[in-house]
Amino acid sequence: MTKSIRLIYILEQLSKKPKVCVKELAFSLNESLRVIQQDFETLKKYFGERLNKEGECYFLLKQEDFYDLFRLNHKTSKQFLKFLSIVDVKFYRQFKEEHGELIKALKLDSSAIYQIENSPYENLKAESLETLELLESAIANKTYMTITHHKPNEESFVFKFCQVLRILYLEDNWYIALNSMNDERTTINNGTVSFFRLMRISFIEKVILSRVEPKQFHSDNIDKLKAEKFLHYLQTPFSKIHNTPYPVLLKISAFASTYFHAKQYLKTQRFIQKLDNGESLFEFMITDDMEIMPIIQQWIPHLRVSEPLRIKEKIEENMKLFMKGE
Repeated sequence: MTKSIRLIYILEQLSKKPKVCVKELAFSLNESLRVIQQDFETLKKYFGERLNKEGECYFLLKQEDFYDLFRLNHKTSKQFLKFLSIVDVKFYRQFKEEHGELIKALKLDSSAIYQIENSPYENLKAESLETLELLESAIANKTYMTITHHKPNEESFVFKFCQVLRILYLEDNWYIALNSMNDERTTINNGTVSFFRLMRISFIEKVILSRVEPKQFHSDNIDKLKAEKFLHYLQTPFSKIHNTPYPVLLKISAFASTYFHAKQYLKTQRFIQKLDNGESLFEFMITDDMEIMPIIQQWIPHLRVSEPLRIKEKIEENMKLFMKGE
């Protein structure tokens, strides 16, 4: 069967079925998995983001399905667009330009009500957005990668056999959580030790996909299980996987307590009690002092460190350096 005939057949299946799987097509057309996969790659060039992959299967996002979502679910679509206008102003404006008539017809424009000057999302460059898509695919398809990472004013480092676990949004920046077998700065005996790390996506220079699965990264691997468990408790980019959590107690003024009751500054934040002088006692469980220090410095002079005292001393030292202009 020629490629053109196969493509027509695949398009026909995509139009009829919710999703079409590579193995199923390969069997029915008596072709190899590789040939069918190449056919989908060809179709992807024409359909772009409308052709989506889920595991080893593909489905076509039809334009009429998109419009039906808004036409038939008015309340849901209005909430969606309101949320979009708040959290990602740039994308919302682009959406309005492309689908202005739809928004106008359904009275979904919230721009006259909300004015958001600062989007909470880090604005990734085009090359970082392409990297983000590759990372998404690597997680979904359990593909391993070699990643070149370059922080500003530092050398580039290569992290090998990376198992990308999750894409994270922490403190207004995009990160990935990953395990890697080794990197250029580390000497590993027999390559059997893995390392957990957080990595800024905007600092990634290059990614190379690999079909080789390190045996140490099987689903029951202890390092992988430990990392996935840690991700449930991750609070900031400063969280440390190997550190035992410890408590920090803050006495917060009556003025500032209102804000701490209204907002969860860290995942482990817990109100303990209200004190006789009007202050409130809050507890935070952290794995590194830097998880809590920016919050403390943000709220000076409306709080005091009750324990541990070393954090108070670090804050005092920071203030001295600041006053000296160092």
